[in-house]
Amino acid sequence: MSTLHVRQIATHLRNEYEKEHWKSNLDERNNLSRLLAFHAVGMALTDHPDSSTYNVEITDGAEDRGIDAIGVDSANNIVVVVQSKWRHDGTGSVDLAGVLKFVNGVKYILDIDGTGLPPCSKEMRIAVQTVMQTPGASLKIIVATTATDNLSSEVAQPLEDLLGILNDVGDDNKIAEYSVFTQSVLFRAIGSNPHTAIDADLQLLNWGRQSEPVAAYFGRVSAREIAAWYSAHGQELFAENIRVVLPKSEINDGIRSTVLSEPENFWYYNNGITVLATKIEKALAGAGSTEAALLRLRGISIVNGAQTVSTLGSVLKAGHEAELNMAYVAIRIIELSEEQELLARNITRYANTQNVVAVQDFAFLDAQQHRLGQELRLLGYEYILRSGERPSSKDAAKILDVRQVAVALACATGNIADAVLAKREVSRLFDRESGTYKSLFNPSVHGLLVQRAVDVVNAVAKTLDKEAAAASGIRSGIAIHGRLLISHLVLGDIGRNKLANPDVDLSDKFNKVPSEARRLLDVIEQNFPAGSYPANVFKNKARCDEIVSGV
Repeated sequence: MSTLHVRQIATHLRNEYEKEHWKSNLDERNNLSRLLAFHAVGMALTDHPDSSTYNVEITDGAEDRGIDAIGVDSANNIVVVVQSKWRHDGTGSVDLAGVLKFVNGVKYILDIDGTGLPPCSKEMRIAVQTVMQTPGASLKIIVATTATDNLSSEVAQPLEDLLGILNDVGDDNKIAEYSVFTQSVLFRAIGSNPHTAIDADLQLLNWGRQSEPVAAYFGRVSAREIAAWYSAHGQELFAENIRVVLPKSEINDGIRSTVLSEPENFWYYNNGITVLATKIEKALAGAGSTEAALLRLRGISIVNGAQTVSTLGSVLKAGHEAELNMAYVAIRIIELSEEQELLARNITRYANTQNVVAVQDFAFLDAQQHRLGQELRLLGYEYILRSGERPSSKDAAKILDVRQVAVALACATGNIADAVLAKREVSRLFDRESGTYKSLFNPSVHGLLVQRAVDVVNAVAKTLDKEAAAASGIRSGIAIHGRLLISHLVLGDIGRNKLANPDVDLSDKFNKVPSEARRLLDVIEQNFPAGSYPANVFKNKARCDEIVSGV
């Protein structure tokens, strides 16, 4: 599906930058290469989110010396240089000649007088000179391409040699680094749902520390402090949790009741919270005591205890600060780097198995689900994975939830048993150890297939809603209870391969979905077993097989 991903990357770049940076005298490939270079500068500076300090220019042209964009972050003394290569077919990699030209261009930039710079504005020349003359300045060298393959060792060698020259400073302070943004890197970056990194300070009481296998702190914390976290950051605190805040539940009511009526006993009654942090910094003050420790937490996410935290936040909002000051919450904070994603997901999973969590919520831990979320986002859809998660989109037609998607895919597998299971017991579609779940959500299933399958199932449902309202008796019952079987037949007629192929225009097929759904309803009604109850028939695979044999 590399060509599909290239198209999605192109759509994103055009939406973001076409108005300001598209040149009418250039063809599409060259224009997209320019936009890619501009975008890559921003990607290289993501560790420094204040874009007001950036100065970015596209330098692509006949005299560019292999450099297609330059970016300067004057606040952090960083210069970024980019070479971009656009491949419509998404195959291959960058060639040696292109990299050699790029390396020579970078060497020109390192002439501090600026005479070697490619065509750019006077302001950019001054900005580059100023940064490069500043102690501690750094240079980021970026190769960005929609090709799938990384650089071969032969092509990468000139870049490695350049780094060897630039970083030969006799200590650990590197001046320069290079990165290659291949198609997969670009796709993940533009398809990801950005979350603001959250840092927080915490006074941890009666604390302890564990060093192996990863660093972790545990103890108790004032409920007032945790409530303030929620007031400041809201649901962003739960970015890595398998579910977010359930708006109304007995658990929330119990938490609220305890903190208001027995705040001194809250620590004893409540299970506490689990926090993941990318870094934990402990202040030196009071280092010899376990009474209290001041911690600074970087990049936090609460992976267990969302209901506790949100309810404490609502109590604070209601003005019950005195009660919160009397209550304490058990807490453990685990330090994990971004490279420890698997361990983070396992902690999230097992920390929540003690609570009542819908089986579908565990789909949030599946990497395939997040990949689909990225692909659907690039198609203009928001994918909701967790119970209680509130969509940001105001357009209901552009919101898909994981259960809706699972049902549509079950109707599109070509296996009638999956459609029957979706009707009989939809929660079993989310048993991650079963063959059914793996047939629905696997690397071969892409966002376009999902979107089209959902569109067909929705069109069938809309048609049969009207038929059910206009009919009575068996026909109405079939329209209500047989819609997944009918969706299975309609999708089977279109064909799964066509649904997944971006080069196949399905407009005519989609336009005929309502009439095909009505035709199938007519046929099934004529052959429906006498004396049978539709709600039961469509939950039985053998009986559904009999019905399909007569269609």
